[in-house]
Amino acid sequence: MNKKSIVRLSAAAAAAAMLVPLAACGSSTAGGNPNEITIFTQGATYEGKLDGYVGKGIKDATGLSVNVVPTSVGGTDRFQTKLTTGNLGDLVLYGSRDALKQAIDAGQALDLTTVKDQLPNVFRFTDAVNRMKKLDNGKVYAIPSGVSESADLSKGDPVNVPALRYDYYKELGSPDIKDYWSYKDVAEAMVKAHPKTEKGDNFYALSLFGGWDGSAAEQIRSIAYADGWVSNDGINGYTFINMDPIHKKVQPLLEDNSLYLQGLKWANSIYQDGMLDPDSATQTWDDYLKKAEKGQSAMWIYGYMGNLNYNPVNKDMTAQNKGYERVSNDSLNVAENVSKIGGTEGWFWGVTKNAKNQTGALKFLNWFYSDKGSFTFENGPEGVLWKMNADGKPELTDLGKGDWGASVPQSDGGGHVNETFKARVNGPSISVNAVDPAYKSVSVYNQWDTYLTDNASSLDKEWSADHDGAINMKAALVKEKKVTAFQAKDVPQLEWSKEDQVVGKSVGDVIKQYSWKMIYAKNDSEFNQLEKDMITKAKNLGYDKLVAFETKYAQNYFDAE
Repeated sequence: MNKKSIVRLSAAAAAAAMLVPLAACGSSTAGGNPNEITIFTQGATYEGKLDGYVGKGIKDATGLSVNVVPTSVGGTDRFQTKLTTGNLGDLVLYGSRDALKQAIDAGQALDLTTVKDQLPNVFRFTDAVNRMKKLDNGKVYAIPSGVSESADLSKGDPVNVPALRYDYYKELGSPDIKDYWSYKDVAEAMVKAHPKTEKGDNFYALSLFGGWDGSAAEQIRSIAYADGWVSNDGINGYTFINMDPIHKKVQPLLEDNSLYLQGLKWANSIYQDGMLDPDSATQTWDDYLKKAEKGQSAMWIYGYMGNLNYNPVNKDMTAQNKGYERVSNDSLNVAENVSKIGGTEGWFWGVTKNAKNQTGALKFLNWFYSDKGSFTFENGPEGVLWKMNADGKPELTDLGKGDWGASVPQSDGGGHVNETFKARVNGPSISVNAVDPAYKSVSVYNQWDTYLTDNASSLDKEWSADHDGAINMKAALVKEKKVTAFQAKDVPQLEWSKEDQVVGKSVGDVIKQYSWKMIYAKNDSEFNQLEKDMITKAKNLGYDKLVAFETKYAQNYFDAE
């Protein structure tokens, strides 16, 4: 399982694979290798063969070897080039509806309704299929990522409930935290008491990461998600606004006193106090993970960096009740999307019209949208990192419980634990919230009952005792009625014009670049001037038009039944 990718993804849940013989169905291999397919992905950066235990598992299940080609190499996006040359491979993970539309317009997306009999697992997701038909005049050129046959609230902890160094928090007397901004005082108090980690590394109140930034400093933007706001209504993702789906409100990122601007000020105040990780703006994801595993931040905005990254690789610490746990605040409020129609990440899986091995691509897609295929995406093939126990529940094997960089035995295919399909390709088939009928469980391991109870560390048990026996933070929040579900609705798809895409890129670059300058401002005067300059430049480039455009689509959601 790719514990390193948990943040960006929801993973799937699975059912019995219904692989059908495809060789006699008329699909073409167009001169390609009938036992090999190529996946072009807009969701990952790995390039090469899916080898190791995952490659073996897929080969055993489908008879296919899989080559992976990412859209981005060295910062260069190859999608347009490959679209123009008709070289998108056999299967495509489209990173947006816009990318899918471009492939449709270029005549390179296969209408899956023409091969429906070969895709029973895909077409069982009727809500998702019907939406795609509605968008494309009765045709289905791709199936959304994250579909489900039922809409359920997840069991997993919300990403944006922070993790704090819990033993230090208790050392401070478990102080009441009034609101999100109050985490600062607690985190800084920890650093004053413990300026270095146990192993002598620098210890910061806050460490940030900008590698996933789109049109803003994403981690700072995501603070609003702990206060009932979302950037995605279940169908449409919003770039320049956050929306409150429960109270039907919109907040533009650069609105006066917006949570985004407050967040930048909050991060800057930590910087001015000398307690922000100085590498925050430049460090890579791998650098960030290493800091998490070494416990170099008192607080992690993405909470899983603590309890799912530090804790598992520091079991000697958690056995002493030392490590990270999620800590709520008095005003915390989470809105969680529940959906059957998928697309919450804006990703879609499709087959190319000129695939060299269309037969293989369809066979793979059908298996991938089966319950077993979905479970394999998240955890690898059964018997390596996980197994079914005597009670009929999935549980981690000793290898799955261990070091994520560990080698996998050659008898299972070799490679390393962290070399998963999820890490190398991305784009789950079935929603992480879906309970798999075959395994009677969701697929993501950190929501399994066995993981949350049988694998609970001494620190986890202490946290649970401190929270009335709650199995995790999600359970505690549900009990406290701090999580509200909101349904995805069959609303119009937000599609930018080419002109507005260009404007959006320019505006986003200004917001992102100035945001980091503001985080590192030396004093309040410099911060205020940078904020003023950012807003002026963004507005001059067309920010207000973009906000109005997105607000219209948010209103569509508010008005829909």
